[in-house]
Amino acid sequence: MALLNLYTKLSLLSTICLVVALLLAQVTGLAEFGRKAYMSFGKTALYRLQKHWKSPRQAQDRLLRHILLENGDTEYGRRYRLRDIKDREEFRARHPLTTYEHYRPFVEREINGERNIMTRKFQSSYVRTSGTTGHGKMIPHTDRFGLFVNYMDILYATARMECPKLGIYNKQLYHYVAPVVSATKNGVLVESIMTIREDTRLYYTTPPAGFHIHSYEVANYIHLLFALSDENLGSIFVVFLSTLESLMKQLEQWWEDIVHDIEYGTIREELDLPDDIRSALTAELPGGDRQRALELRQQIVVGLDNILPRVWPKLRVIISADSTGIWPKIREKYARDITLVSNGYGSSESIFMGISIWAWDERPDLLFTPTTNFFEFIKLQNTHESQPETLFLDELEIGQEYEVVITQACGLYRYRLGDIIRVTGFHDNCPSFQFLYRLGLILNLRYEKIDQGVALQAFQAAVDRLPGRVKLTEFAAAESTLLSETCTVFERDELMPYYLIFMELEFQSGYELYEEITQELNAMLDQELRDRNSDYDRLRREGAIAPPRVHLVQPGAFEALKGHILANTSTSANQYKVPRKLQSESLVEFLLHEVM
Repeated sequence: MALLNLYTKLSLLSTICLVVALLLAQVTGLAEFGRKAYMSFGKTALYRLQKHWKSPRQAQDRLLRHILLENGDTEYGRRYRLRDIKDREEFRARHPLTTYEHYRPFVEREINGERNIMTRKFQSSYVRTSGTTGHGKMIPHTDRFGLFVNYMDILYATARMECPKLGIYNKQLYHYVAPVVSATKNGVLVESIMTIREDTRLYYTTPPAGFHIHSYEVANYIHLLFALSDENLGSIFVVFLSTLESLMKQLEQWWEDIVHDIEYGTIREELDLPDDIRSALTAELPGGDRQRALELRQQIVVGLDNILPRVWPKLRVIISADSTGIWPKIREKYARDITLVSNGYGSSESIFMGISIWAWDERPDLLFTPTTNFFEFIKLQNTHESQPETLFLDELEIGQEYEVVITQACGLYRYRLGDIIRVTGFHDNCPSFQFLYRLGLILNLRYEKIDQGVALQAFQAAVDRLPGRVKLTEFAAAESTLLSETCTVFERDELMPYYLIFMELEFQSGYELYEEITQELNAMLDQELRDRNSDYDRLRREGAIAPPRVHLVQPGAFEALKGHILANTSTSANQYKVPRKLQSESLVEFLLHEVM
């Protein structure tokens, strides 16, 4: 029975030890002990994970048995007779593959206060996210914070493994914008999967008050202000590399204000900060630092070329996910000789599903974590089926692509994530992989994950609001992070990324004031997307994504695009489909030449 609760106990122990270490670190004379203790937990967790990579099947079987016994006596468990299931083959045969809609009624009952519906343990929080149909999800979690701590422990351990010179006293720029945290009627938190707690902020350059800022642009300024104040900064954590690009654009625009604030110990008056947060942050800048300000001016005034190691000589590693392929551009422009380490693979359904133990430039692969989720996989060619056959973790083949299916302790069983991965090799006996895309995904600048169906609904609804008889005939979309500085529509002064939407319309009543239509569509499309995707709405509210840019193209533009693609690629006419998501700048430029 002790083995059945091993994972839970280790997660709880990690949380308790972290809090104890952080408290000890704040006691005079014990800071070094606290810091070393904190880092040792990550090494221990990583060592434990490395052992499981040698025998992933055994780890998976133990985890599955634990989950089935743990939740077998719930209402859901009794309905599917979870306790009677003997092994993985029987589990696969008896329980259907599921999506969130399968769980929605059970989740709603728990939100309304009923107990023992999906899990024996009380749900400690829910993560709100957007469904593939635009209908919001509430993902239950029994120990989100414990998983978060374990995840961050291992991330930092892998960073130190790749960068041994990363010192124990080198603080981290941890990029964070405070989400709106609410509660259900019975007091359970509704939060982000990456919501952090007060006691985890000790070793970040930004003081605790800076983690209560809800505006993306203001949070960026504060994170830059305090990170630049510390010449000993050793690492940077941003969830996605596009955020680092936004930080660099903001530094280019506001560096003089930031350096002035560092010099005089002030915070820019125009910055929209609540009085209590401003007061707490200003107290962390007593008297300013004229010497540091002088050093920064000397470095920044000559430009931002390779700026990161110039302003932070001890910076060793950036921990982030390159979801759009922009690392080569960022490395060349801002961060030569800095190591990128992946921040792993996760989602709102499960924060911790994969980890990397290699520098990104050495091997951009991830390894599944066999003790956090029980994994199954659907071959790519079978993903259109509702109940296709699945494979287990130890049955995957190198070079093949699969949809990921997870079972985990918070009550999701054989849950289809819609994520497509490619197996790239093995480490010990565990498959390594690369995340490719999410099925149907068309727009994803941060983490909003707008799929093609929701996008089409929003585009169609915006067009339907135009006066006159107008029909949407074709569309395609791209993300501004795709654009280089030489692109026709590159916007140097825009700090935040945005969507480019190309639409071909059919006018049936002579309403052809294209410039006026475009302006109306920009606003209406933005609102339609916000109404359909809560993550996009939050990012727009925070200012983390700029409004979309709609471009109306000439009649026949998409037919011309087809001819261009067939003439310049190996795609055959029989295989051709309109590329709803434009993956290359050349295709964006082609359609820009077709704009009315």
